[in-house]
Amino acid sequence: MMQHDIKNSDDLLTFLATQAEKDGKQWFGYLQQRMTGVSLCHQIAARHANTMTPAQVVSYVKELNNEIFHRIIKPGA
Repeated sequence: MMQHDIKNSDDLLTFLATQAEKDGKQWFGYLQQRMTGVSLCHQIAARHANTMTPAQVVSYVKELNNEIFHRIIKPGA
């Protein structure tokens, strides 16, 4: 398996776009969802630490990832 050096959200977006181009319909699998979720948690926590608890951030990101998956990646799944 090839290693990917992802240091920030731009690197993550580039990685996901590359995967989408080369791997067809399997590009946004469980691993990619987890990577996106962790990155998003850190970004939201950094911006909203004064108004959201860590549990609220994680719950929001999980719900958002599910919506992205069901409405954009695999509509009707």
